[in-house]
Amino acid sequence: MQNKLRRMLLFALCVLFFGACRAETKTADPSAGRYAIYYLDKTATKLTPLIYETQTTDKNRLVAELMQQLLHVPSEEDLITPTGDRTRYESFSFDDQVLYLYFDDGYRELKIDRKTLCSAALTETLAQIPGVDHVGIYSGGKPLAGADGSLLGPFSANDFINSVSDVNSYETVDLMLYFASDDGKTFSEEMRNVTYRADTLLEQVAVEQLIAGPRNGGRAVLPPETKILSVSVNENICYLNFSKEFLNPVSGVSPDVSIYALVDTLTGLKTVQRVRISVEGSQTVLFRDTVSLDALFEQNLDYVGKTSTSSSESEESGSAEN
Repeated sequence: MQNKLRRMLLFALCVLFFGACRAETKTADPSAGRYAIYYLDKTATKLTPLIYETQTTDKNRLVAELMQQLLHVPSEEDLITPTGDRTRYESFSFDDQVLYLYFDDGYRELKIDRKTLCSAALTETLAQIPGVDHVGIYSGGKPLAGADGSLLGPFSANDFINSVSDVNSYETVDLMLYFASDDGKTFSEEMRNVTYRADTLLEQVAVEQLIAGPRNGGRAVLPPETKILSVSVNENICYLNFSKEFLNPVSGVSPDVSIYALVDTLTGLKTVQRVRISVEGSQTVLFRDTVSLDALFEQNLDYVGKTSTSSSESEESGSAEN
């Protein structure tokens, strides 16, 4: 009887142990050699990541290895490759921290929603590699372009806000962003095409793009370590609550330019007329010891310079992108 009880107890412990082992799910951690490889589900409407482990640390070999994985779905998985069967991958190259991928004409001929998901899968997969900040895509020897001929990319992971998971739940918008000019005393305008989740506030998307910094010259206006604690809009007032890093200085940029770059970017949206800014819930704060945040900020275009650039990062709207 005792032996039977021991066997039953041992069996129960084994079930618990192996059940716990199976329940333990590994997550992506590039520092430990674990990368998320993004594939499409069988309906070709959603991205699905699989964790891939590698010992490779050389950047060039890592690109080749991750691309090999991305282009060939593991046989046991019911998934498909983002590029499909009619697109041929050719090569890659680096220019500083931009990784360029070269495909044949098939990439350009993908339907717009498939092309969006494919660009997201490539960027989300390869931007995990240390030293890769952006991914540029060429098709048939030419940079990827939108229907209007504007160049798309190089992409960063931030261009696919919260990561693309369902092409039908994403929208695309042109945002006029204000950064600092080279002298730090006026604005440099940058039009940026961004794809984002339909359930994310556009105001949050705009601020996230400001924090990410300029693409085409000029200076950042917000510290890159800034975290958005909350965003809401009520009666055309946008309420922003930042982490304390928001107060960190940005070299060479005046505090007024930083504040009004943020305010003018947001008041450029149809939903916002004024902006209320808090830092960790407090409005009784002097921004960089100069600008009191205890106020409702309105649009002020006095700082707008003459520099205007365009950074088109995606194609058309909603159903087409992210």
